[in-house]
Amino acid sequence: MTYSIAIAGTTDRTKLCTEALFNHPQFEISLIITPDAKPIGRKKILTSSPLKEFADSNQVQTVLVKNKIDESTRKQILAHKKPDFLLVVDFGYLVPNWLLDLPQIMPLNIHPSALPKWRGSSPGQFVLLSGAEKSAVSIIEMTAKFDQGPVVWQEEFAVNPNWTQTEYYQHSFQLVTEHLAEVILQLAEKKITPTPQPLTSPTPLARKIKKADTFVKWEEIEAAMATDKNSAVHLERASRAYSPWPLLWTEIETNKGQKRMQIISTRVEKSGLLNLEKVKIEGMDIKPWVEVKNVIRD
Repeated sequence: MTYSIAIAGTTDRTKLCTEALFNHPQFEISLIITPDAKPIGRKKILTSSPLKEFADSNQVQTVLVKNKIDESTRKQILAHKKPDFLLVVDFGYLVPNWLLDLPQIMPLNIHPSALPKWRGSSPGQFVLLSGAEKSAVSIIEMTAKFDQGPVVWQEEFAVNPNWTQTEYYQHSFQLVTEHLAEVILQLAEKKITPTPQPLTSPTPLARKIKKADTFVKWEEIEAAMATDKNSAVHLERASRAYSPWPLLWTEIETNKGQKRMQIISTRVEKSGLLNLEKVKIEGMDIKPWVEVKNVIRD
């Protein structure tokens, strides 16, 4: 038997999940819902999402979302045949109830944390900030309550202490794609019973991270390099959690005035103190810290 799936998403991670189902003989990707092309980069080049590019390459029907899911979007989606499943991955829009009600069997969501831990839009970053040695990736039944739907499947994994958020998410989604088709088939055949989550999470909300959140005073960095071992650990974790975006950053005084400095990479030495490895000072290329530290004015 073949099952139809509508997929709502945007990123390369969504594309990875879509490919896993597209290449499986028991699934048909009946519809893709993805953002319209947006201006990207300094030159503001109009760029389609990775999922839209996949849809175009494989002749999959597509509904493009502009600024929000509005009445026009609803009419376009409802004009298509109801799918058996809806899979939402890295979508970036509030999913209305009518869209959750669209699939005949179940709406699903992939969340890269050990739910109920780290509900929210930045789970990987907060896992790394917390210093957790283990995490998980979860498939849940999507409900109107954000990241609180019953857990369909969850796989634990060890967190590499050197991972940035990029490696964390790559590992999470590679792991889930290996099991995704089989899990959905078992759901369709009623071989899996989703497990309700606790009402409350044992961790804070993994909120969306902004550039302002990743600022750290230069004095704190100096202390972490000189005496403060607790800050050294925290800042090393933060430099990985916020890489490649928005990056840990500070402001330094130079002979040419105040400059922004991004922390590209760090490590904690055997002494327990912080070592800045690579930085990018405003107006300069990425450099080893030892080559540029003399630009700071005492």
